[in-house]
Amino acid sequence: MSIYVDIKKSLANFTLQVSLEADHDWVGVLGSSGCGKSMTLKCIAGIEKPDEGVIIINGKTVFDSSKRICLPPQARNAGYLFQTYALFPTMTVRQNLEIVLKNTKGIEKQNRVEQMLVRLSIGALAGRLPAQLSGGQQQRVALARILMMNPQIVMLDEPFSALDNFLRNQIEHELREILADYHGTVLFVSHNRDEVYRNCRRMEILDEGRVVASGSTDELFRNPGSLAAAKLTGCKNIAVAVKIGDRKIHVPSWGIELDTAVSVPDDLQHVGIRAHHIVPGEVGKNSNTFPFLVKPFASTPFSHTEYLTLDFAQTTAMLQPLQREISVNHAISSQMDSQTQYKCYCLPPEDLLFLR
Repeated sequence: MSIYVDIKKSLANFTLQVSLEADHDWVGVLGSSGCGKSMTLKCIAGIEKPDEGVIIINGKTVFDSSKRICLPPQARNAGYLFQTYALFPTMTVRQNLEIVLKNTKGIEKQNRVEQMLVRLSIGALAGRLPAQLSGGQQQRVALARILMMNPQIVMLDEPFSALDNFLRNQIEHELREILADYHGTVLFVSHNRDEVYRNCRRMEILDEGRVVASGSTDELFRNPGSLAAAKLTGCKNIAVAVKIGDRKIHVPSWGIELDTAVSVPDDLQHVGIRAHHIVPGEVGKNSNTFPFLVKPFASTPFSHTEYLTLDFAQTTAMLQPLQREISVNHAISSQMDSQTQYKCYCLPPEDLLFLR
């Protein structure tokens, strides 16, 4: 079960212009709030109509502006899990499942509903109203209703945004188990990079309505390629960079020159390095190692963050600090030195990100 999307739609602040393809896979759609992620899903589902373009679900054209094709939502067989779950408030759990089986009657309908109640372990909730369910229970019921339709594609619109951290982790695991035997395409919309990284093998990164990066999730985290993609995948250290040699760049706002592991592209605009890639080093022994003024920024039982700037005795420029982050256990983090001090840190050439 595959999907092909190539659409445009004028919105208040920008034009949504999305092209993507997926086939029997989990595909993350990552982007900040208001970038067009949910609107993309609504266009695919038929809730919103693009201004132009084509949408094909499993070989069936559900929208084609040039041919004046625009099938209604019920004819697209696309399962859409809304952020609010959209359960009918005056119907019980059982009735919420039965309503999608309009063309199924009698014992067959009862059997299918019972099978789904058992499959998702919600049989004990069958007589309850949505208001009597927890957030996690409502989500299971909403997923059950989607799966009752045997959808060609499943679309999850920020499925964990309404849940607290503990419940989010639990429901995320349950979601994967529930959809483990679903062999179609899953579009997973989120502004949380970690959720996308854990759940999706491929991803599309949206910024102001446009796909700015597309491909393997692992590869895009290793090499986001663009400034927007680097920010959305969580890179905390980004600065304007100037090529000054085949394998050398100058970063004015950090006050340093850096060696690179590969040739610097001529169209380089920015350089980035992830906070956990900055490591202790020894000047004269490790490339790109400098004495930094280190100021502790934040410590938790799980991580420690420092701000790094070059020794101000060596420069009068107001420099942009770098962030260094390490994972620690509680015993180590409680012993972290809270005083500003000097340390030598390395920005490994192989971990520098070239951004355009």
